Amino acid sequence: MSDIGTELNVRIVANEPCWFPGLSGRLADAFWSNPQPIDHADYTTAAWLGESRLPGASVISPHGLSLEPLPHAFEVRFRSAFPETNDVTGVVAAVGAALDQLRPGGADYMVTGLVRAIHVIEALAPGYDVSHSEPSIPFSIFVSVPIGERHGTLRLAESLLHEALHLQLTLLEQHAPLVLETDATGFSPWQQCERPVAGLLHGLYVFAGIDQWLTLLDASPLTSSEDHIYLTRRRAEIAQEIAAVATLADAPGLTPTGRRFARWLLRSHERAWGRLHQCAG
Repeated sequence: MSDIGTELNVRIVANEPCWFPGLSGRLADAFWSNPQPIDHADYTTAAWLGESRLPGASVISPHGLSLEPLPHAFEVRFRSAFPETNDVTGVVAAVGAALDQLRPGGADYMVTGLVRAIHVIEALAPGYDVSHSEPSIPFSIFVSVPIGERHGTLRLAESLLHEALHLQLTLLEQHAPLVLETDATGFSPWQQCERPVAGLLHGLYVFAGIDQWLTLLDASPLTSSEDHIYLTRRRAEIAQEIAAVATLADAPGLTPTGRRFARWLLRSHERAWGRLHQCAG
């Protein structure tokens, strides 16, 4: 187990956010310290996939993220919503506002430490958010951007955090194996079928991380009363998702570190949920 893997075993007993503040940069540095198909400075999703550079200049947001057109490899799977020239400013502003909402606990640094490329994709309908990332594409995410919609900034912030957490756990697994066998499966309550245990652990990690961020945001004096109502409802929905995998820590397909990790995530959520009910009472 690497130094980062050893550190994970230490940090999961500490009372800290699931995104492990300060770890994202180290994970990225460790990744690029090994031979890769392209150089760090040349990273784009298209370059990583071996595609030619796509038309339309990338737009760098004030937070250092790059907006890129949809790669050819994903044209069939997603409809691109890459902004026209006149709309780029609005998308950049929306991403910046969403990152500002991720400041509690330093979740914004985790996102900007890992995400190099954002691809704007089309949502199925207003009020419906879509996001995606893939383990084989290490620093890219695909998200819909709900500009002008109710709670759009909070929803986009959750999408950014959701996918960045997936990216971080994928990198972390290279230093601390969490699953014994890649083909080990368990029942997914979200998809109602047998799914890889690794995917279930990813789901638990993402939901626990989002809930911790919502908890911190809910405690902020800058949060409006309307947003408090939204946060409470969203946390209740996430609590149901986490409860559905409450026995994941006992899954035989996890390594000892994986089981400790799952137990820590479940305990962290229980503590945060308990504090919420104490405040409500």
